[in-house]
Amino acid sequence: MNKIDGKYASAHDLRRSFGTRWASRVKPATLQLLMRHASIETTLKYYVAQDADDIAVELWSQHSATGNSFGNSRPKAQVRCPATEAPITDASDA
Repeated sequence: MNKIDGKYASAHDLRRSFGTRWASRVKPATLQLLMRHASIETTLKYYVAQDADDIAVELWSQHSATGNSFGNSRPKAQVRCPATEAPITDASDA
């Protein structure tokens, strides 16, 4: 239960979390079977088509815009993508 909003996770929320967490660990065809999707396109659309670099940039840009609970607005060290070792920057650095 989310005590702030008073909301509970629905069965669909749990299903979506399951698919998202397994998407990076198994092949798309295996995830399709686990999620019981009739079409591989559904699996690809919702779980596999996410690009980790784009997600990381989006998260850091949101993070730098809002700060964090420690009062910092961005990390001290340069953040790198674990997969490609490329530096991750946000739009405010350009």
